[in-house]
Amino acid sequence: MEQFIMNNCKIANELRKYRDLTGCVNRVSLSDDPENYADYVITQELSYLDMVTANAVYSLWRSGEGKNGFRAETIGQIMAGDMDRRLRPEKQEEVEARLQRLAKTELYILADHDQQALQEVYEGPFLPITWESGKSRLRFHFRDEGQMPLYQYAEDRGQLIRLPVSLLRDDEKQGQTKLNNNDRTLLLRHYLLQELEIVRYPANRVDRRELRLLKRDEAGNEYGLLWTLGLAAEEKNQAAEAKRAQQTMEQLMDNWRKSGYVTEEEYQALPPEKGYGLLLLGCDKPEKKRNKKEKA
Repeated sequence: MEQFIMNNCKIANELRKYRDLTGCVNRVSLSDDPENYADYVITQELSYLDMVTANAVYSLWRSGEGKNGFRAETIGQIMAGDMDRRLRPEKQEEVEARLQRLAKTELYILADHDQQALQEVYEGPFLPITWESGKSRLRFHFRDEGQMPLYQYAEDRGQLIRLPVSLLRDDEKQGQTKLNNNDRTLLLRHYLLQELEIVRYPANRVDRRELRLLKRDEAGNEYGLLWTLGLAAEEKNQAAEAKRAQQTMEQLMDNWRKSGYVTEEEYQALPPEKGYGLLLLGCDKPEKKRNKKEKA
């Protein structure tokens, strides 16, 4: 498997970022034109980790390598970009439960006012998969003629990002530091890769992004990337957690710099007074090193 695919449509980005989206019709504005929008309904809240898992399932489906079924460990391997990775039994159970929950989640997208969509309605299970008990672990199968509505929608709009799977793992032969592949590192890695591709995409007007781990609103309530990724824990010192996460982010960027994926000019660390994190800069790169968004 050579490519990992990320869903970069506005609905996917809302599902990754916001909570309390269930039980109502949600609307996303798609341009400056007020008549260009899409409505959607989701039956369960999704986390950032849920969305990374769904990206991995879609990547497997598009690769054609899951036709005979797959196990949760396969999805964990794809998320880490390492097909030799072994998941602990409790981690496999966690991924199995997540896949089952996403298969029971329903998504309905009404796109009749979307000026780029190719059909008016996209609907169905968030993940069109079934499962059966195996000798020790569940075995999952893609449903015949099943479609992933969020991904079909994004594909029609040309809003899928394709990345080399090698970017999801560390290669000591390239001088990269081997990082602990825990959930924090995995989530930060996926988040940074998507944000880098957004900033670097030639047609995108966004040429810089502040990825702040900690933010405070006017009432003093804390939020930011730690909360978006589900990495904030109430009983912990959030500033200390943000500092550790920033160190991981800088190490990831340093690893990608050693592989030639980024340059030192493309990022800067944010100081504590800005809430830690990184500033991404859309510096010009050779065309061959860009990973273009997939065109429909």
